Amino acid sequence: MPTISVSNLPTTSLPTQSLNRLKQSQVDAYNRDGLLLVPNLFNNAEINQLKQLIQIDPTIEHEIGGPLDSHGNASEFFAFSGVPDDLLGAFVRVERLVETSRDLLAREEIYHWHTKISFKPPGTKAHWDWHQDYGSWYKEGALYPNSLTAMIAVDPVDQENGCVEIIRGSHRCGRIDHIPVGRSMGADPQWVEWLLERNDLILCEMTPGDCVFFHSNVLHSSGPNLTNRPRTVLQVSYNAVDSAPPANSLSFTGHRFEALNTIPDSALLSHNWGEGVDIKTHDRLTRIKNHDRARGQNIYGYTFNRKYPEGTKQD
Repeated sequence: MPTISVSNLPTTSLPTQSLNRLKQSQVDAYNRDGLLLVPNLFNNAEINQLKQLIQIDPTIEHEIGGPLDSHGNASEFFAFSGVPDDLLGAFVRVERLVETSRDLLAREEIYHWHTKISFKPPGTKAHWDWHQDYGSWYKEGALYPNSLTAMIAVDPVDQENGCVEIIRGSHRCGRIDHIPVGRSMGADPQWVEWLLERNDLILCEMTPGDCVFFHSNVLHSSGPNLTNRPRTVLQVSYNAVDSAPPANSLSFTGHRFEALNTIPDSALLSHNWGEGVDIKTHDRLTRIKNHDRARGQNIYGYTFNRKYPEGTKQD
């Protein structure tokens, strides 16, 4: 199992006109590997604006939560579906992210599935066990694995502070059974072992503004943060419209199709998005509410932890 940095795989820098498409060779590389790195997709000013919002907004801080890993350590993220009218929603709708995602999904019409800000503060013990996103998403009504995640580095990301690791080409296996793994849920360890014996392990090491697009069926994990540096990434997930849950289903209301109205690349900096998140919209959206409060579990079977239990107030 050779280990390869994502920077050594075929990459692309998008042209200045954001509606220009990727080269076919780059799409072919994504279809082969299950991922594609786009360096410097966002500039320093755009990332700094996002980072400032993440650091100061009390809504984000108070809603942080996440599942336990196989060792019982709690991860931390802020999540939402729908598209709020704030800076977070702007990153979801910006043309360069949407159009590149459409290129990688065979130019299908797409919509926002959900977004997560994933935190790993210095010294975080929690890791993400091996899993496929579609291993969970099909339980939320996604009909086909015609979906992906765009993961944007907010901080420098490397193996020491817990970068995402991907088994190259594992998306071509189809959906693997997800079963209890220690105190968590994860892909069947036997399948993971077999694939690690045969396929390259890709380290998604990035600098702020880089973006890795990865397939919803690709096996991925991430380790603990062993450094004194934070590791924050923004993960925006899109689903093809033909894979959307049935419109008349009462079980999958959080991920129904809603048309995605894109904004020009320049709007991230030229528009005044306010100083915080759109609290009214976020209250209406799912955030991290897809869990059974009585059992302390979410719908996938993960034991769920909140940084601040419901009913408490963060000063």
